[in-house]
Amino acid sequence: MKTSLKQEFYKFRHQRIPLYGAIALVILMLYAAVSSSDVNRMIIAQGFGAGQWITIIMITIASTFVAMEYENRTIMTLFYKSSNKSAIYFAKFIVMVVYGVLMLIFGMLLTFILKAVMVGGKYQWGAMYGQHSLVTDLVLNTAGTFIYLLFIITVAFLLITLIRVNAAVVGIGLVIIFMGADFSSLIMSALPHLAAIIKWNPLNMVFVINQLANSSYEKFSDLSLLQIITGNLIYAVIFIVIGDLLFKSRRV
Repeated sequence: MKTSLKQEFYKFRHQRIPLYGAIALVILMLYAAVSSSDVNRMIIAQGFGAGQWITIIMITIASTFVAMEYENRTIMTLFYKSSNKSAIYFAKFIVMVVYGVLMLIFGMLLTFILKAVMVGGKYQWGAMYGQHSLVTDLVLNTAGTFIYLLFIITVAFLLITLIRVNAAVVGIGLVIIFMGADFSSLIMSALPHLAAIIKWNPLNMVFVINQLANSSYEKFSDLSLLQIITGNLIYAVIFIVIGDLLFKSRRV
């Protein structure tokens, strides 16, 4: 596992994918900042949309990271060098999680810079607004995004291992991120007698991004904070186990 992890970190570090992800985040956060007619406290607390942008970037990079191995046939070399396919799979997952954490930290730094440029001292980081200070809300939203990243990375790995079509994985990921919550709410509204079960569906897990900082999102997810965190982690474990089984069993 240790050898595979070093190889994956080395390989990922020497690709242009990490740089493209960082550049995309800068552009998207700048777009969110300049396109808003009024940069208010909520936009700042949400990191100028950093949570949403990072999840989009990560599902794209995670699926591409695995897809490139199949497209370039380098996956055969990996299997030749290591008989432990699970070690390769989990090493790739760890690399993506570490990169996701770095992107979240980068997003927070960009938020501080954009806030200073756009509104200066209008909103004080330490001032209390409702339940939390502004900086606390930013940290909680970032923490919620991290939890959801564990979910979305495992989804990307599972899908790319299953269908091996990068564009399709990215498309499905975008649908989950942008439309999953609405679709989940629609189903729960249409079938209220089954809402207690339906609320645990994976599309509903996206609300964790905002629910840590804002408890009012519980009315949309119909899950308590502990439940939605637990749901994300359980789905992440399920998806990564299934993905690993597919990775080991499918022929190159």
